[in-house]
Amino acid sequence: MGCYSEDGRLRRVVMCPPIYFRITKPINVVQWMYYCDGLPKPQSHVMVEQHRHFVQTLREQGVAVEFVTPLPGLPYQHATRDVGTVIGDTILVSNIKEETRRLETEITEPVLRKSGLTILKPDQGFVEGGDIVVDNGRLWVGVGGRTDERGAEFLDRAFGRDLNVIPLYFGKRYTHLDTLLGVIGRGHAIVYEPAFEASSLQQIRAAYPHIIPLTDKEQTNAGANVLCLAPNRLLSIAENVTVNERLVRRGFEVITVPFSEVIKSGGSVRCDTLPVERDR
Repeated sequence: MGCYSEDGRLRRVVMCPPIYFRITKPINVVQWMYYCDGLPKPQSHVMVEQHRHFVQTLREQGVAVEFVTPLPGLPYQHATRDVGTVIGDTILVSNIKEETRRLETEITEPVLRKSGLTILKPDQGFVEGGDIVVDNGRLWVGVGGRTDERGAEFLDRAFGRDLNVIPLYFGKRYTHLDTLLGVIGRGHAIVYEPAFEASSLQQIRAAYPHIIPLTDKEQTNAGANVLCLAPNRLLSIAENVTVNERLVRRGFEVITVPFSEVIKSGGSVRCDTLPVERDR
């Protein structure tokens, strides 16, 4: 058990179907678009079917899926990545900034405990799983709209002896790091460069010699939010045609699923999975 990278073969994830998703109170920029700007709102029944197909695809790829029970009144519960993340052999249970989502951690924690990994909770600041990227000896920490400076300091204190904990700073209008940075292995990363402060972007470029930049439209469509299934094999959404074409040209095998309605919630396939086991 455990996760030490983004691209080790994926063995087990925790998920939750979006049965009760509603944009009742928009909590990110994308949701505001569909709530206020007159764009077609997510179709709940299609969203549930797309998520079901996603789960089926993961199982066909040999990934074991464990479920958290969806509950009424928790509309964002399907984004399981946000409530925790596995760093090595430790499960970090998030301290979520949005009050409407805090109960999700209590509901998900018993499922996570079944893995037998050590449970850790922040003792200061806000820390959310979507802001954490584990890349072998690095631990990237997004500091923006959700995870704050004090949360990043906690992570450095908790993991800094074993990992190089690197804060990445981006505009607060963006929800999580994994909507701006996708680490996909072999020195490659998908990056929405305009979001990052100059020094943070410089650190990303130094770490990944092969950058796949995103346009504004591709970022809004969650182009960076891909899920690595194994070295050289990725799961992306069918709607991101241009991003997927570039990934294939770089030598990656890309498996796609339709996700047109789910991405209206502001996240994509990485957001909707909480990996608890990858090969090293």
